[in-house]
Amino acid sequence: MVRSKSALILILLVSEILISQESPNRLDVATSPLNSNSLPDSMRVNLPVENPSEEVDRRKSVLLNGIDSEVATILTELRREKNEKYNDVLKDILQETRNSSIATGIYSLWEETSYKAGLVIAENELVKVVDELAFEPATVKAAMSYLAKLKHFKSQNLLIEIVDNRNSEIATSAVRAIGLMGGAVDAARIKRLLDKLKAEDPFVEEELVAALIVALGDLRYGPAADELIAIVDDASIPAVHRRFACISVGKIGRIEDYEVIERIYYETDDANLRSYALAGLAEFPNRDDITAVLIQALKRDSFWRIRMIAAEKLSESDAPGVRELLRYKIVNDPVKQVRIASVHALGKSSNRRDWNFLIEYFVNSKNPSDIRLASFLALTENRIPGTEKAIFSIMDRLWKEDKERFLEFICLEASKIEWAALATVYERMLNHENWVIQVYGIRGIRRNNIVSLMNRINSFDREGIDERVRREVRHGG
Repeated sequence: MVRSKSALILILLVSEILISQESPNRLDVATSPLNSNSLPDSMRVNLPVENPSEEVDRRKSVLLNGIDSEVATILTELRREKNEKYNDVLKDILQETRNSSIATGIYSLWEETSYKAGLVIAENELVKVVDELAFEPATVKAAMSYLAKLKHFKSQNLLIEIVDNRNSEIATSAVRAIGLMGGAVDAARIKRLLDKLKAEDPFVEEELVAALIVALGDLRYGPAADELIAIVDDASIPAVHRRFACISVGKIGRIEDYEVIERIYYETDDANLRSYALAGLAEFPNRDDITAVLIQALKRDSFWRIRMIAAEKLSESDAPGVRELLRYKIVNDPVKQVRIASVHALGKSSNRRDWNFLIEYFVNSKNPSDIRLASFLALTENRIPGTEKAIFSIMDRLWKEDKERFLEFICLEASKIEWAALATVYERMLNHENWVIQVYGIRGIRRNNIVSLMNRINSFDREGIDERVRREVRHGG
């Protein structure tokens, strides 16, 4: 046993001696930098020189080289921010990707940012369908939505052709796009929609039929009125078709149809159908008597959806008592949706008293946060004077402690608004210790191109500033 141990030790010692003899410079190689000048030309390698000042745009890098899940995350962030910085880069990515989720995300971002340079690419997706080439349904549907949102009327004829596609989902999306796009469509082509409505089984193709009903109303296609009234009056067909038909009949606005929708509103026991009938009545043009109906609905009706629709439809009314009723509902209605609808309706007012009401409601911390946030959105959407001062009031109160993140949400929404009057608000965001709020301030300044504050933004790219803020300064995220 002792002999075995001695032999093992001897072997290890000999091995170590041999290794050291074979590699006399082993230690030097490991610890000293390689001097390429000492090598023959054939062995020299030109290593890339790192420039510490050269920055990498993280988002662009991920979009170009990242895995699909990472790209999808970036697209979600960009859409939430309404960030158009990478739209040109995404054109190339869209044309090479086979992932429908990525394609859908790109089209959604372009839709959100009204990016027009991708319209031809989207139109080519429709060509694939018409020419019966291979296509990805999810990508085509996203392309249709994008084309409709940006009112790309050149694609209308292709959409009409796709209405007869064997793929029901694709046909339904095409119909919806036609309706959303609106505009002047050749009467003969619209008739194809009406003919299809008459031909389809409402129980087999429920979504397609619903889309046809809505589109014919959006297009104000008079010849469809008889068919739509028949749907409204037919209790045997799917309820959703009757509801949508009530609104489409109102949009077409044939005088003799008003009484039919009015009867549905007052006589049916179906509360949901009544709410759509009320919305349909409000669509009829030149009906002064509808205001009284809406006031009574908002004031008295027990069904919350009817009160909500009444509030929405009263947004443009200057009739006596309307504004007072809306203010009452904001404070006292038991249902949140009705209160929020009343807030948005009051935001359309041109009356200083209504503006002050919304400002005071927003600033008052005793009010429910969700209704206060709705008030803030109404103030900013309608560019109501005094909003800046109201935001400062919130900042003063929550600057040091924002437990419910109310201030953070306000700053987020403010960063999405194109309203240069909020310049001082954005500037103050830069002074907050929370890096998130600083980033929102930077985005608001850039979105509104506030030149006087650009140097202030650039000053944040220095040591001691949160790296996430510095990244926003350099690359926008």
